[in-house]
Amino acid sequence: MRKLKYVAIACMATAMAAAALAGPAGAQTATTGAGGKKTLYIIGGYETTGESAIAQPQFDDGAKMARDDLTNKGWDVKYERIPASGTVASSNEQAFQTALSRNPDFYIGLTSSGVFIPVGPKVAATDLPTITTSSPTEGVRNGPSGGDNIWMLRPLNETTYQKIADYACGTLKLHKVGYLGVQTAFGPTGQQAFEGVAKKFPNCKIVSSQTNSTTATDLTQQVLAFKNAGVDGIVSANFPAPFGVLVNQLKQNGVNVPVLGGASLNLAKEANSIQAGLDNLYVIDDCVPDLIKTKTAKKFVSDYKAKYGYVPNYASAQVYDAFHMAANAVEKAGSHDHAALIKAMTATDYTTGGVCSYKNDKNNVLGDSVTLYKYNADGSKKLIKVYPSKFVPPSELATTAAPTTVKPAGT
Repeated sequence: MRKLKYVAIACMATAMAAAALAGPAGAQTATTGAGGKKTLYIIGGYETTGESAIAQPQFDDGAKMARDDLTNKGWDVKYERIPASGTVASSNEQAFQTALSRNPDFYIGLTSSGVFIPVGPKVAATDLPTITTSSPTEGVRNGPSGGDNIWMLRPLNETTYQKIADYACGTLKLHKVGYLGVQTAFGPTGQQAFEGVAKKFPNCKIVSSQTNSTTATDLTQQVLAFKNAGVDGIVSANFPAPFGVLVNQLKQNGVNVPVLGGASLNLAKEANSIQAGLDNLYVIDDCVPDLIKTKTAKKFVSDYKAKYGYVPNYASAQVYDAFHMAANAVEKAGSHDHAALIKAMTATDYTTGGVCSYKNDKNNVLGDSVTLYKYNADGSKKLIKVYPSKFVPPSELATTAAPTTVKPAGT
């Protein structure tokens, strides 16, 4: 196995390693606890409803449901959550360091590109197995923010926007596209990916490119720019709240064109922040539980709705599945030793048995497909196509730079 990468500041890596050794749990080597039950210890680093303006409940709800289901299957599961912002890197670094000191089997977090990219190198400097709920290009295994001990649940952001471009230009036959990108790494990545595919269609190009903050509440300027450019469709890589503002203000200003986006567009709809124009929304998501017809997915959706009162989305299902993949890794490793867990997790093939489908590739990307669907006027979903997600060599990922890291002295 390739040696784990270390950040340039050796003292930070040393301090974090020392914290792990000092953790109260200690490194376990047996997989069973009192009463002969198999044991699993997971810490999640994410917010839930009420902890910030953009906090969502799905990560934590999916985790609690997985904990309960594994418990019913005979596991002794310890689950803790440390609130970590979806936009503030320092909050995520602090959450990770706290988790590291407690020495869990797995950590789940880094919920957006904006926090993954700066915090990822610090995670990679340790041996704590970490499953992330965002997938920036920089987070691939050999990327500047990736590592042997980091796996991304979701297909790369590039994959999502490449498929959006293929559908927008090839099927919808859009010619003049407006692009709206959030002012994090996610926005430019989406545009680069879209343009890389759109150039294969001579009559399809971005004619107006706009940006917005993660908490934008007024997009009149951007909407009018699209209207003046005469766009026949809009693609956006964004956060949920601005997506709702975008769709509503497009309607208010008489811009009735298709809007295409990733999972955040669905989150905006589910939050009831979109007031009209549902039949013009196209979403590419990496896990859509209520559109999956397997027995496992149907049971998950039914049980989840009964327990929490709303339809689960990608975040609910992926964290739920992550717990089960972590349990499988513990069982396969026969140990709670992190090196053994890393080896077991890297060999993950969870294409059957989960709510969604996963197979780890050489980039440490677990998600193996994206799903395209549209909304009907009544708010129901119509499945259009499932695209397989293929391994992309790091050299072909435009936003990935070589890691600038060195090993601490004496290692």
